[in-house]
Amino acid sequence: MPLSFSEDYIGKVRRMFGLNMYEAKIWLALLSQGKSTNGKLSDLANIPKSRSYDILVSLENVGFVVRELGKPITYKATPPSELLANMKEKTEESYKAQVEKIEKLKDSEVLKDLQKLYEKGITFVKEGEVASAYQGLPSAFMKIKNEIRTAKDEVLIVSTEKSLEQKIRSLNRALAEAKAKGVSVKVYAPIEQLKEELEHEINRVGKFTKLNIDLGRFIIVDGKTVFIFTQNDKDVHPSSEVVVSIRGDYLVDKFKSLVEAHSK
Repeated sequence: MPLSFSEDYIGKVRRMFGLNMYEAKIWLALLSQGKSTNGKLSDLANIPKSRSYDILVSLENVGFVVRELGKPITYKATPPSELLANMKEKTEESYKAQVEKIEKLKDSEVLKDLQKLYEKGITFVKEGEVASAYQGLPSAFMKIKNEIRTAKDEVLIVSTEKSLEQKIRSLNRALAEAKAKGVSVKVYAPIEQLKEELEHEINRVGKFTKLNIDLGRFIIVDGKTVFIFTQNDKDVHPSSEVVVSIRGDYLVDKFKSLVEAHSK
């Protein structure tokens, strides 16, 4: 008699362990029996016998079941807790291997060639005329973090009250790295009193100064590049935000003067 599992429950098992529908049904059937044969599991999971054998082989290959030789051949389920530990170990090993691969790429000749190609191409763009736009905060923050990590002198963050906490949390690690290199980090917003937790986060990486008016949202790095958040943060979803970066001493100087004029 086929086992009765709701579609919702099978779906949860599939997502949790990365199985397809048939694999989940066979594995659940085997878990309920502890040990069983292909034929019985086929009946319990309501899957054709020819198909269930292939599924058991597939599950065996990834460690979900163990085959015990004999007549007939029986299959034993790996305990879920043990399976989870094995999956964690394999994930950690895979992650470590990927990190090592990336580290090796840093010193590869191909990367050096690509960097030279990039540097050669960027020389065709005149200094002071560089402008780029980024769609969505994740994309924008990725670029801003990279810029902060290469900063040498100063990072200025100007924000509204609504968005300040989001900026500090998104950029926290990059700001900490910059501070460790001796970069000055200054944060400005029209806020009378910071929340205790936010104040602690800011003090850990820099200094906060209150603005006497709302200047919008922008970030200045080394007095050369300004990232401007072009929309009202009250009306736009983070994925729809448009952030423009402009490189140029003259324009950035004007933004800095604006901050100085309204932070006294």
